[in-house]
Amino acid sequence: MKKKGQVWVETVIYTLIGLAVIGLLLAVAKPKIDQMKDRALIDQAVEAMEAINGKIYEVQRAPGNRRVVDLKIGKGTFIIDSEKDMISWVIDSSYEYSEAGVDVSLGTMIVRTRESSPWEVTLEIPYGIDLKYDDETEGIREFEAAPSAYPLNIYNVGSSDGNTIIELTVS
Repeated sequence: MKKKGQVWVETVIYTLIGLAVIGLLLAVAKPKIDQMKDRALIDQAVEAMEAINGKIYEVQRAPGNRRVVDLKIGKGTFIIDSEKDMISWVIDSSYEYSEAGVDVSLGTMIVRTRESSPWEVTLEIPYGIDLKYDDETEGIREFEAAPSAYPLNIYNVGSSDGNTIIELTVS
């Protein structure tokens, strides 16, 4: 009888040791996995911002031009700032994308990482044209992460006082 009980005790002890090792491995690996996921999401946001920027420059060529971009927000907040005539994307990340407190240029885009817990990565593109959202020249519109893409309409309304007016809407 003593041998049967000993086998079960050994089985339970080995199982507990195995679970403890797996738990330790996950505790060490999960932060790195999260950093890699956040880096991939920031890279996707940079690509999306570049695509939007390209479409805005395409429609600037002539009044009446219109383009549609499917804006997929996996993480963070996409912002259209009609007052400052800029678009931006703010992402809370476990990955330090650039040096904290230093503005880094990526073409026309400015990347800023602010030290907090987690890191706050801001991607901004300022424009020398008038950006409007839903026919309003003032205000800030924010779009949060969603399971489906936002259809972002980009339309060249024309010009006023020599400034090109680009209207952005989500339908």
